[in-house]
Amino acid sequence: MAKILVILITGKENINTEMVAFSFAFNAVKNAKANVEFLFLGRGVQAANRNQKSSPQFLEQINMLKSEGIPLKVCKVSMAGEGLSESDIFPGLEMVMGGVETNDRIEDGYTVMTF
Repeated sequence: MAKILVILITGKENINTEMVAFSFAFNAVKNAKANVEFLFLGRGVQAANRNQKSSPQFLEQINMLKSEGIPLKVCKVSMAGEGLSESDIFPGLEMVMGGVETNDRIEDGYTVMTF
């Protein structure tokens, strides 16, 4: 079974790419039965911000991934870089060190896909 770490690094400057990342992760589980994890990294943490104009669309995507059992993680360092605190982030997302998380998944045999 494929193991994929989907990393969202695109911020609000390209919402279409953000939506493709969510769709890719969902379909990799739903259609290919892959083992998928999702990481918000860099500007990608903007999509995890619940206090923005596009929050309803992002929450819908996040809930869609959760419904397939996909772990969702947010980089704490990237959050700080974007001026976000834990209270700004949608509930139910795990706070991690993005670089460490990426390294751990690679060591576990995951393929990394960035959007």
